[in-house]
Amino acid sequence: MLSRTVLGAVIGAVAGFGFLSTMTLTGRYCTVGSGRTLCGELPLLIPLQFLFWVVAAGMLVVAGFRLLRQRRGWWAAGTAAVLWVALVATTLYAIYEHADLYQAERGPVIATAAVVAACVAYAVAALAVGRAQRC
Repeated sequence: MLSRTVLGAVIGAVAGFGFLSTMTLTGRYCTVGSGRTLCGELPLLIPLQFLFWVVAAGMLVVAGFRLLRQRRGWWAAGTAAVLWVALVATTLYAIYEHADLYQAERGPVIATAAVVAACVAYAVAALAVGRAQRC
């Protein structure tokens, strides 16, 4: 049970930091110069980058579950992805509606919240979904 939770938290951290770094690099790429490829479609890239990191984390969850001889790795990956979206949406709502922050203060808070939400989502999903195999 503890190993599944640690596995989920580590994979959530990898996915969260990966998504955050991808978003940061895309933002830097698009602000350097005008006329860059795909910079006009930046809002369309966010769901694609998120989907990439969800699939990458899902494959890591399944591989980790097999290593730990646990079942339902894909269930854990799917549950964690939905939970991650729900946690980020709830956090963004709380930050924008209830926190009295300046615009410059929101960036680091949102970045930290996205990574922590990924860790919590994958840890809770791995803990709640997995079961030990009976050999």
